[in-house]
Amino acid sequence: MRKVILKRAVTATGGRQGHLLSEDQNIDLKLDLPTELGGNPAPKTTNPEQLLATGYASCFASSLEYILMSEQVKYEQVIITATALLLKDEAGGFKFGIDVVAHIMGLEKKIAKPYVDKAYAFCPYSKAIRGNVEVKIEVK
Repeated sequence: MRKVILKRAVTATGGRQGHLLSEDQNIDLKLDLPTELGGNPAPKTTNPEQLLATGYASCFASSLEYILMSEQVKYEQVIITATALLLKDEAGGFKFGIDVVAHIMGLEKKIAKPYVDKAYAFCPYSKAIRGNVEVKIEVK
């Protein structure tokens, strides 16, 4: 049985040229087809790839901060940049990839890397996509 700690719902109306609305109406976004897929996106629109990158970057950053605080590591700031990639798969369809750049300001790269690895193992987004999405992580 699942032990639910938190739940949030967002409804999508339409596909890549549709609309997203969260149940609390804090998210109210228009979707548009990216230029790489033949679209001419209007200003202030987004797409599923940006939303995946947004969620992954924020979750990974929170996980890394949690690991650092749990291990009482002094640092200045965590900066995570996640780039979502839409890739061709072997069957002629599509799949996702994610490139991550992790920077822990105040720590040298060689000291930061083990904490980044622990955050990757801990992060709920990473757990959810492990084995299905290729993730490449670079530590700065």
